[in-house]
Amino acid sequence: MKKQIILTIFIGILMAFIIYKITYHEEMNFLALGDGISLGLTAYNVKGYSYNDYLKDYFEDNTILREYISDFASIDETSKSLLNKISNNEIASNNLTIQQAISKAKIITISLGMDELNNLKTLKNKNILEYISNMEKIIKMIRNINKNNQVIITSLYETSKLSKDNILKINNELQNIANKYHLEYIDIAMITSHKEFYMLPNNYYLNYKGHEYISELVKKVI
Repeated sequence: MKKQIILTIFIGILMAFIIYKITYHEEMNFLALGDGISLGLTAYNVKGYSYNDYLKDYFEDNTILREYISDFASIDETSKSLLNKISNNEIASNNLTIQQAISKAKIITISLGMDELNNLKTLKNKNILEYISNMEKIIKMIRNINKNNQVIITSLYETSKLSKDNILKINNELQNIANKYHLEYIDIAMITSHKEFYMLPNNYYLNYKGHEYISELVKKVI
């Protein structure tokens, strides 16, 4: 009888452990860095629903999100300004520093360059080279802070300022940087073939359909 009680208790503990392992999801921090694309800026210069917001919802639905941090993304962010943020360890309103946010993040997304290069009056080759150089410095710093977790970088796409040749050159370099530092590279250059992803034909900002599309591409690598 005593052995049966002990066996019953043991089986109960074992079943509880198995159920716990099956249903437990480790919560994580999700950090979004970048410019207006990261924040879902629309053609009307207001924030909409970004691909990062769709990812946040996805993580929440799967009960794995501890905190979504977008405080360090900003409209018109440039590679130089983000590099300075990380170098100077900028502090957010909640006293969290950007280096702390990078260190604690399980997943980091970076969408940067569309504002920087499209806002120039004249786009020159030196601007592209400076952007690429800064991007590698940013990625190297992020990898020094967070060596093992997932960092996802999105490509750029063609606009009236960014020609197809420029995009091919830039995206090739971004992919090389991603490979060098073990990042996930998401190619969104094909997004220009979807007119339904834009609010206005002459503005490079996407609507919610475009951002939802990007979020689905990101989900495939996480």
